[in-house]
Amino acid sequence: MEIRNLNTFLHAASLQNITRAAAELGYSQSAVSVQIRQLEQELGMPLFDRIGKNVYLTDFGRSLVPYARSAVAAVAAVAGVVLLMPVKV
Repeated sequence: MEIRNLNTFLHAASLQNITRAAAELGYSQSAVSVQIRQLEQELGMPLFDRIGKNVYLTDFGRSLVPYARSAVAAVAAVAGVVLLMPVKV
């Protein structure tokens, strides 16, 4: 499971729109769709109901949100610690 896919999922969930999530993240719409599909395949459950151009979280998608937020935050925290560490030569 890729953190990038979880981050993309969180953006799409908050915006309820794949195209706007793509624009916010600097990805193409198709790249966001692929990332969401990959995550759904890995988890074996749909994360969104797709209605027109909008997407709405399924019950499973709603239950995933806090875990995805925690995972993304944990990786961001680790990245911050690594940036603060002195470089040893």
